[in-house]
Amino acid sequence: MHAPSVDHDLHDVAARFDLLQHPFYQRWAQGSLTRAELAYYALQYGHVVRAIPRWLQNAAGQDQTHEAQLRTHAAEEATHVRMWDRFAQALGCDETQIATSVPNAATAAFIATGDDLTAQGHGPAVVWSIEAQSPAVSAEKLRGLRAHYGIDVDNGGGYFAVHQELDREHEAALRCLIGESGAVGSAAAPSVAASMLAGMWDLLTAAQAA
Repeated sequence: MHAPSVDHDLHDVAARFDLLQHPFYQRWAQGSLTRAELAYYALQYGHVVRAIPRWLQNAAGQDQTHEAQLRTHAAEEATHVRMWDRFAQALGCDETQIATSVPNAATAAFIATGDDLTAQGHGPAVVWSIEAQSPAVSAEKLRGLRAHYGIDVDNGGGYFAVHQELDREHEAALRCLIGESGAVGSAAAPSVAASMLAGMWDLLTAAQAA
């Protein structure tokens, strides 16, 4: 059974942390970020892209009822790491830079928060917090890349084309999982999402300041 109050609370949190209002994403939309700034962001956010499958796999190991769903989701996300790397390469990053990238303090804190909350049984809410805004954010990112940076689906923008569509399904599926009777951590999900989105805001601020 689905819990409408959980839905309402989750969406309230997402509205409170509207990532498209962050100055970094606004500059992306305007085309005022340099390619070097985008490349730095691509290397930093790559750590998040790599963490998402791990969070989902860990969540699957904690939830027998939804294990198959979560493992399928994890497998899908694992295939998207290469798509993200192609985005970084389109901005001039080579394979060595990608492989040896070190997370800055904000990125490391975000990953640590996700790891900790997932270990506590809140993996679905951790990933939901990322995917809830992903369709709108991905669409706007791809629009900006096309308009200002010469990057489209076939030369580095594929990650965003996929996520502007697929994450509609992922968000809805995770939200249903969180709201179902017996789902781990449903009552805590809004506060988990708030912690993750606050961390994402900090990650973007650090990219802006780099």
